[in-house]
Amino acid sequence: MTKVNKKGIDVSKHQGVINWDKVKAAGIEFAMLRAGFGNNNIDGQFKRNIKECNRVGIPVGVYWFSYALNAEMAAREAWQCIEAIKPYKVEYPVCFDLEYDTVRYAKEKGVKIDKTKATTFVKAFCTEVEKSGYFAMNYSNQDYARSMFDMDYLSRFDLWYAYYNKNCSRNDAGLWQYTSSGKVTGINGNVDLDIAFKDYPAIIRGAGLNGLSKTASSSNSSQDKAKAIVKGGKVKVLKAIQYNGQPFKTYYKEYDVISVNGDKVVIGIGKTVTAAVKASNLAGL
Repeated sequence: MTKVNKKGIDVSKHQGVINWDKVKAAGIEFAMLRAGFGNNNIDGQFKRNIKECNRVGIPVGVYWFSYALNAEMAAREAWQCIEAIKPYKVEYPVCFDLEYDTVRYAKEKGVKIDKTKATTFVKAFCTEVEKSGYFAMNYSNQDYARSMFDMDYLSRFDLWYAYYNKNCSRNDAGLWQYTSSGKVTGINGNVDLDIAFKDYPAIIRGAGLNGLSKTASSSNSSQDKAKAIVKGGKVKVLKAIQYNGQPFKTYYKEYDVISVNGDKVVIGIGKTVTAAVKASNLAGL
């Protein structure tokens, strides 16, 4: 998979009323929008932001800021997020966002969120997102990647990594948030700036996720012309990680697609199964 470097932003109601025509003219290629937070609290600017992005042609993903106290609440946040985004075009991932304020809130409620709990929250949210047919992702900064999340266990989910530096310190990040003090025409004040290392519209459309057709074209990139991943087709492995997060060895340049269920693709040689793999780790041939 060819690495891309698309310029993006992430926003919420804290950026106020955004002039999305000016944002697009400024060269922004995607936006991650806060859909909501906690128990079914929709972000005050979400509907306007996503309608405007759909109108001007800025591809969007969404994130949900979690105030979950247990895995069941994290799963419920996922359902609420999916319900909020169903009417709209979403070409980037649906991301779980657990941060310091999540932990602070839980402590006030008598719950200590440790590494085990936080990891199960991510799994609960992202699994529900995938069950709904959307592409799941987790957000983490360097501190939480070290202390709060079992990154090996969560490797099956794509990573949105916050690291404020000139270079990204991880090679497994799909999105990189590199500053919180960016300036973009059309937005008053500071805004988070991001880089996408993957062509998510092509990946998500190719897997038939987020309600997007596999046949429609979302951009002019060469990756959009890649063949869809379908049962009976062939794929090459981009990242040898099983759907459960465990690595596997590849011995062939291409594999047969035995079955496709959402983002879960079973590959092998003939009818002999090699592994179940996330669609984003494969390329159709």
